[in-house]
Amino acid sequence: DHRDLHSFPTRRSSDLLVLAGMDCQDHLTTKLLKQAADSLASPVRDALVPGGDVGPVDSYLLRTQAPGHLDLLVRRLQATLQAQVEDNWRAITEPQRFNILKSKDPVVQILKSFQTVLLHIEDVERVTEASRVESQLNNLEISPLQTMREWIRYWDNLRKYIGQIGQLFSYFRGYVQNPDTSSKVSLNDFVSSLVEKRVMDGSLTNMLDTFHGLVVRQQTNDSSLFHFLNQIFTENDEHLCGLSESPHQLLYNLYNIVALTELKGYAMLQFSYMILRINDKGNFTVEAKRAKSKFSSEAAEKLGKVGEILPGLSRSFRKCDPPKHQEGQTFLQVKGFLQGYIENEVDMNEWGTCKSQCSDYTYAEPKGCYKDMLCAKQKRCGGRIFDCEFYHADAWVCMSEDPSRRYDWVEYEDGTILGDNTQCKNKIKVDSWWRYIFWHCSYCLCKCDEVLPTSERYWSLAPAAADTDQGMVVTGTRFIKKGKIFHIQIQQAKALPEGGIDESTKAWKEPATVSEENLATNPLVYTMSFEQRAMDLDQLSAPEGYVLTGLKLRSIGGHLNLEIQATVKFLSGELMKDQSIWIANDNTPATNRPRKLLPIIIPDIPTRLIGQNKVDGLNDEYLQFDTSSAHKDVAQTTIPFMDAQPVSPSPSTWLSGAGVYHKGRVGFGGFIGLSVETFDFSRHLLAATPADDGQAHEVKVEFV
Repeated sequence: DHRDLHSFPTRRSSDLLVLAGMDCQDHLTTKLLKQAADSLASPVRDALVPGGDVGPVDSYLLRTQAPGHLDLLVRRLQATLQAQVEDNWRAITEPQRFNILKSKDPVVQILKSFQTVLLHIEDVERVTEASRVESQLNNLEISPLQTMREWIRYWDNLRKYIGQIGQLFSYFRGYVQNPDTSSKVSLNDFVSSLVEKRVMDGSLTNMLDTFHGLVVRQQTNDSSLFHFLNQIFTENDEHLCGLSESPHQLLYNLYNIVALTELKGYAMLQFSYMILRINDKGNFTVEAKRAKSKFSSEAAEKLGKVGEILPGLSRSFRKCDPPKHQEGQTFLQVKGFLQGYIENEVDMNEWGTCKSQCSDYTYAEPKGCYKDMLCAKQKRCGGRIFDCEFYHADAWVCMSEDPSRRYDWVEYEDGTILGDNTQCKNKIKVDSWWRYIFWHCSYCLCKCDEVLPTSERYWSLAPAAADTDQGMVVTGTRFIKKGKIFHIQIQQAKALPEGGIDESTKAWKEPATVSEENLATNPLVYTMSFEQRAMDLDQLSAPEGYVLTGLKLRSIGGHLNLEIQATVKFLSGELMKDQSIWIANDNTPATNRPRKLLPIIIPDIPTRLIGQNKVDGLNDEYLQFDTSSAHKDVAQTTIPFMDAQPVSPSPSTWLSGAGVYHKGRVGFGGFIGLSVETFDFSRHLLAATPADDGQAHEVKVEFV
């Protein structure tokens, strides 16, 4: 490690490869950071040799800029290194330049020449979260068992070589950072160990060959690391919510780790050939050219492999169910809305008659309290009554001690039980009766919709928008409740070039304040009622070249409906805040392409589910808030609940969409959740086919 630099003179460098092989548990040291690339095309800090009409600094700058701003970031880093390597070899092989180089201690100057590239690599390593990528790949939930075993063996082997090359690079880093004080004996031993085969398959060239073979999986047909992961993702779709980023983002970041590992190995290999040439250990120009050609072709092959997979991978990111549900932290629920309510027919019509039956009362209002029977012993419905049903004439009713419920269970004399029949401290006998022999005054189980001072049925329609005038974009979202009102809250952060996010600026933005006075008439508030209680399920995506800068709810056709704000984004990270648009799905159940109702069948309380919910409603559908099942919960709970977990990919990145979905299981109410869509990097992985003249692959990308 470069922190133990003083130990280099006494350590046998021929043992370094063995030590690197033993130190395979190091964190994956790199992931290409998007925002670092623009500065990579800077000239060498100190030109090795002046000369010619165009100086080396200008020549270097021109060649590193040649790929242009449309190239993939890793290609620009590769171009920077290639230009540096080319300059170094010119300084070593051209007599006039080499004479000047020798007057300055050529080994020290070669070491210093790598400092510029090294600084950029260190910037990437300092802010990257490659260890998070490694952790996710270490803990993938995979079935069947055979595939899991195959992945563990394969990933452990691949990770071993990433760790070995990363460990060797840490020694290289130590020499580059301390060119004037590094021991020449130790350095010479180090470079010799890289190119000479002193242990089984231990040369750096063999490491890189094996590493490339593992990534592209040369022993399999039409496969690679990226194809293998795609297969795993496809077969284990239910478990992808356990990732901390979308599958698309994870694979993109893994590709960057692979590409940068290869780049580190190539840098050390070329450095070794240079030092051996300077020390008269051989010519090594043929080896250097061969390494350059192999590096270019293998990098293009890896890019082609990931380019086959990345466009088809899901960019959606959402949260799995938490290990333990906790109201206010992991979920929220509507309260004081629809609830099961027992009422006798005689009290639901203004004439006090019993000439109808329960099912006739699809809509009613409490009109009285006949002879102070059950109506006098329970909390009356202060609103409207809907959807009444008859179960049996006589029952025991367990009055709940929970102030948010009316009943815990009902047991009818025919054995029918509604709810969970447990111990009860307050049971009331309820008997229907006959009037004049002909009319039966039945007790009905209905739904009560009453607006209470404590009701929590209100939704803010105020926009939750990022501060685009300060360069902020949305990096996450979640449902929250402030007072009686539900809000969509956003997390925002400053955007950096080409997908980057300044983590130090990331914060949750407080939602717009909405007064709780006169909520029912406030235009910025949606008040749920029996007639208006639907939420649309949609996955919304911004057009190419736009990033997510806001979310809000609106009321359309009586439904709550999601809108997203998208803003034009430039390569530099700057936003055109005057070029923002709001995007939504205007379909309703009455349009030419009507939305479909997502039924929630016999729903129990969502938190009673043992196991994980599964996404069952995504796009162009809607659901209705309703009571829980009468049979399971006496219809005492409003379902579904809202998933309140933060939906924020890590590491943070640009987003290009958001959505509302439902997850549940048959027999449970489930949860409404928010999802986000990470930026599409696949359109920036455009590997051109080889030119007709046989020249090397060219890689182009297109950032707006």
